[in-house]
Amino acid sequence: MKRPSLVITSGDPSGCGPLVTLSALQRCDFPAGEMILVGSEAVFKKYPAYKLIKNKVNLVDVMIDGVETSPQQATLLGGRAALAYLECALAVMKRSGIRRLVTAPVSKEAIQLTLPEFHGHTEYLAGHYGVKQFEMMMVSEAIKTVLFTRHINFSDISKAIKKEELRATIAMVLTALKKQFKINNPKVALLSVNPHAGIDTFLGKEETVIVEAAKPFKKNVFGPLASDTAFIPANLKKYDCFICMYHDQGMVPFKLLAFKDGVNFTTGLPIIRTSPAHGTAFDLMRNNIMPDSTSMHAAIELALKLNP
Repeated sequence: MKRPSLVITSGDPSGCGPLVTLSALQRCDFPAGEMILVGSEAVFKKYPAYKLIKNKVNLVDVMIDGVETSPQQATLLGGRAALAYLECALAVMKRSGIRRLVTAPVSKEAIQLTLPEFHGHTEYLAGHYGVKQFEMMMVSEAIKTVLFTRHINFSDISKAIKKEELRATIAMVLTALKKQFKINNPKVALLSVNPHAGIDTFLGKEETVIVEAAKPFKKNVFGPLASDTAFIPANLKKYDCFICMYHDQGMVPFKLLAFKDGVNFTTGLPIIRTSPAHGTAFDLMRNNIMPDSTSMHAAIELALKLNP
């Protein structure tokens, strides 16, 4: 039996996490014992797919009194279970030395009922490992994007773009592309905030900061590019990653190009961490609609592929 190399958490038991995890594992070709699955067996047993994979994975059964797959919405119990799975997975990784983690979707609102300061897997893991600088890189075969600012109000974007912070992000992205993705000479495009990249117009304040931040990396970093033409086919071939200045600037093209197979990869951690690029899909689960497991499958495959 192969020594485990990857830990998977099954996410909120009321959401799609357990189901897409089991479905994705069915699609994966892996030796018995390579995966450690953390969740509640009481939940997994509700899905026929569990019988097909249970002998291939090492299950860590986190028993939560009263845990259910219903009511397919954010609940105190669901949040408590999802947090317990994550904490257990991190403990398993510490004991075993495993450095790869895949996290199925959780509900921030549910976990906040237990842990009010929880803002998501990314921030929680950064805090757990004592990491100050980290980024969310969205990855697919078609495109990679990094969101320089994430979940902030649109009106706050301009003042959040600071030279030293952007410079640190650029350096981290280049390091990740070289180390984890094994791209020897990566090319990264920076996007503008203002129309037409704002250069040499009355709109150029933010772009001036972007230009200054990029100067130390002139052989590998280009832009700022105007958002309306940044993602044309020629640029998708030319650049290995796009650093976008705000959430929707990066997520709209990413979802258009990689809606099913997109993966969220966290840079800056001492481990490889990936997750599917979607949420808990409570609405699908309530309506008995089978969620697509392609993104979860891609997250598992990418985690195994990347260099820790």
